[in-house]
Amino acid sequence: MADFETLHGLRSLLATYGEHAAIIAFGRDTEEVWSFAQLDHHAAQLTAGLAGRGVAVGDGVALIAPNSPRWITAFWGIVSAGAVAVPLDAQNEDSALARMIETAGCRLAFTTALNAERVRSLAPSCMLVIIDQDDGTEPGASWHGLLAPPLPRQPSAAPADVAVIAFTSGTTGTPKAVPLTHANLLTNVRALCALRIVGPSDRALLPLPLHHVYPLTIGMLTPLALGCGIVLPQGVSGPELLSAMRRGGATVLVGVPRLYSALLDNIRRGIASRPAPVAATLRSLIVFGVWAHRHAAAALARPLSRSLRRQVAPGLRLLVSGGAAIAAEVEEALDGMGWEMLTGYGLVETSSMLTFNPPGAALPGSAGRPVPGMELRIAEPDRDGSGEIEAHGPSVFGGYRGDAARTREAFTADGWFRTGDLGFIDRRGYLHITGRKTETIVLADGKKIFPEGFEEIYGTAPLVREIALLGVEGALVGLVVPDLDASRKAGALRLGEALREGLAAKAASLPSYARLSGFAVTQGPLPRTQLGKLKRHLLPALYRAAQRHEPALRTFELSAEDRSLLGAPSGAAVWQWLTQRFPGQGLRLDTVLQLELGIDSLAWIELSLALERDLGIVLHEEEIARIVTARDFVQEATVACERRAVAGPVAAPEWIAPPKFGGRLLRAAGVVLVRFIMRQAFRLRVEGSECLPPNDPIVICANHASYLDPFALASALPSARLRRTFWGGWTGVVFTTRLRRYFSRIAQVIPIDPDRAVISGIAAGRLVLERGYNLVWFPEGSRSENGRLQRFLPGIGALVAGGTALIVPVYIGGSFAAWPVRQRFPRIHPVVIRFGPPIVPPPVRPGQSARQWEDDIAIKVQTAVAALAVGEGR
Repeated sequence: MADFETLHGLRSLLATYGEHAAIIAFGRDTEEVWSFAQLDHHAAQLTAGLAGRGVAVGDGVALIAPNSPRWITAFWGIVSAGAVAVPLDAQNEDSALARMIETAGCRLAFTTALNAERVRSLAPSCMLVIIDQDDGTEPGASWHGLLAPPLPRQPSAAPADVAVIAFTSGTTGTPKAVPLTHANLLTNVRALCALRIVGPSDRALLPLPLHHVYPLTIGMLTPLALGCGIVLPQGVSGPELLSAMRRGGATVLVGVPRLYSALLDNIRRGIASRPAPVAATLRSLIVFGVWAHRHAAAALARPLSRSLRRQVAPGLRLLVSGGAAIAAEVEEALDGMGWEMLTGYGLVETSSMLTFNPPGAALPGSAGRPVPGMELRIAEPDRDGSGEIEAHGPSVFGGYRGDAARTREAFTADGWFRTGDLGFIDRRGYLHITGRKTETIVLADGKKIFPEGFEEIYGTAPLVREIALLGVEGALVGLVVPDLDASRKAGALRLGEALREGLAAKAASLPSYARLSGFAVTQGPLPRTQLGKLKRHLLPALYRAAQRHEPALRTFELSAEDRSLLGAPSGAAVWQWLTQRFPGQGLRLDTVLQLELGIDSLAWIELSLALERDLGIVLHEEEIARIVTARDFVQEATVACERRAVAGPVAAPEWIAPPKFGGRLLRAAGVVLVRFIMRQAFRLRVEGSECLPPNDPIVICANHASYLDPFALASALPSARLRRTFWGGWTGVVFTTRLRRYFSRIAQVIPIDPDRAVISGIAAGRLVLERGYNLVWFPEGSRSENGRLQRFLPGIGALVAGGTALIVPVYIGGSFAAWPVRQRFPRIHPVVIRFGPPIVPPPVRPGQSARQWEDDIAIKVQTAVAALAVGEGR
């Protein structure tokens, strides 16, 4: 490597690998293999062809095409001619693409037949070569038309000459043109080649687009320089990548953090689908592998996880990650499975790589040590040693093309490049990234938030597919893309509440300043570069649109399946019925009913009854639980229409029958014990018991702040009434094991599943009241996270609608202080139960809908409970 000072010189090395496979490219039904000798020969022909077309040293030549053997060949031909390769993303908007071509001074462009007319209109003075066309209708327009016999002496450039003009990703605005010299790029190539991490026996899978400098340098130049073949997949979907890895015999994967997070998630889902003993064993092996890797004993664990690795790709051994910071947890987990990870940090302006974690000396969670020859320093460090990272050395570019003002801003007075990233260097010389200076969120109190680390934490909440944090009017908020598939599996009726609870649970482990003051939901995906970085300058507008429930800015086209669904008579009838029921809502098939139309679990009662009344279609509980989008609704209703089944009873009568003699004895003993503990340990005080009406049935509605609440209420009720009282209990707590189900049965608890079967729960509660029993109901739906009164859900109205039951408001004070959410054990604190005067449900007013009436009842009961809480701390 030391002998080659330019990329043209490096290309002369390719021929030495002869007929060894250099590129293996997979198409839909094809496999294309190019040898190193073939690659070198075609590059020499292109070099001659470019010279024949008048392309001189320093001229720009654009590459506007997807990865392919010809793209790679064209790159080598361009740089060997001394010209400047300008890799561009065809997905850029017209104005941006035209500006890039002009800024780079491109005289010629390689593009595809699909994009030819577009590029010709954007750059009419640019000669075009159709990279995927062998026979052109215009002279010199085809690939083969450009090839010429190799020149005896090819043009060449100097090390300080520009070899590539790359453009920044534009995550915060307009992309900048970054000229990179031969010497810049070869600094990184030499550093990696010196490690000899790959060789002729390896093949590197490259799913990333080569118009980015990271895959260009790390994924293409370096492997080829070491005789390592490159595998190009047909696409970037999971099945396409796995197929290319296996068929291409990949031993190395060059990816970005999002790819590795997806890989890890897929492996974990596969483990979870195994039988419980097998899944537990595999998880234990991974935990042991992580421990072994941390303690420099990875060789002990690697053989144990070989079968797990082979299921992904038999020969895969090395994972290369760049483009963004990878979460330490993801890195360690993949290391623990026996793969070796090479991670690094860099920017377009540093020819991709500035630091890296070398094999055998990696520090997970860090960005590694500087590339040989590069220097780093931290500008204006804070008390923790963190500040802006500045770099100096041979891989740093010389300045932005055509933008002197930005160039001055990018360099210090003494010539160091300001990266714009924040971080610190530890005592061993490893760099740690803490945030991006331009992406820092400043809150109303002046506190600064670096969002990436917190996004990783919030992103692990249940049902969250993606999340981005941003500041809105000085407050920290989140833009969330829900995992709709996971929601269908978990039960779709409480998607909004489940997201809120999951994010709150994650926030509990974070400092107060990092807790969200609100969030909005979008169907996404969030705007990212092809390397996975968020385009943060687009987030505020997306957040505002999500708050207004506007659809994401994309085109909605009906698939063949959608057209078939709406073309069927039953599907058309259901869709027409749904659009008429929600006029002016801009209903689309992918409208998320709960989040965009407010169809929560209680609204489903009204909606399902109306569907049965108007169209005679009955949706069962399990079908409703699978419905997330309007498309799901039409599909489930269409199947139900064909079935024409009549819904059976929604609550099993055995839950409503009092327990047998043995159960009654056990319950009586339990009541005595609970009352003793509540009155002695928690000094239970009962007020207003005279408000309890003498006759059954009644619905007792209380606030809910603690697991102690039902025990306190059971201790406060008179024994005769307690024996005729049933309780609504969440299946996620009281019905999770056989023993808990047994005790729930004798305690007269009816199952309420707010995620999948709230309609059955409402029906079961009504059945309790119709049979003359009392019912305890917690209208908040879940325990309060902060002890304050939450909104009462309208289910209480649905319970008493059309019946004779009175509602008794109850305030429970002190239980939150005694046993708050996420505290493992209770502590001693006084508890008070305060009963209020009974509420008689009023008749429905003329013109008032059932849902409006239920909402009014919920507000009336909440107001009564709040009045009982006045002057009482919790």
